[in-house]
Amino acid sequence: MSRPLADLLALFAFAATGIYAHHKALVLGEVFRAAWPFLLAWSLVAPFTGTWRDPRLPPLVATWAIAVPTGWLVRLVAYAEPLDGTRLLFLATSLGFSLPFLLLFRLMAGGFRRKEAA
Repeated sequence: MSRPLADLLALFAFAATGIYAHHKALVLGEVFRAAWPFLLAWSLVAPFTGTWRDPRLPPLVATWAIAVPTGWLVRLVAYAEPLDGTRLLFLATSLGFSLPFLLLFRLMAGGFRRKEAA
C-alpha cells in the first residue's frame, strides 16, 4: 500500500470510528461528510511537508500537526458550526485519535525508515 493511500484510508477510518462511537449508522455518505475536510487538508498539506515522499516519521507528524487543525477549521466553516467548547473538544479529540490511525496505517504500508530505499 502506498503512503498516500495509507494516509487517506487512515483518515477515513478515523472518521468512521468517530461516527460509530457516537452511535450513528456507518453510512458511506455520513463517513465521507465527516472525513472530507480532513482528507482535503491532508491532501493540500502533504505535498509541502514531503510526507508522501519521505518514509520517516517527522514529515508525517508535521503534516498531522498542520492538516488536522486545518481540516477541523474547514469543517467549522463549511458546516457553519459555532466555535464553542464542544468544537474545541472535537479538535482535541481529532488530534488525539487521528495520529494513532495514521501511525497504524503507515505501519501497514511498510513502516518508517531512516532513508528512502534507492
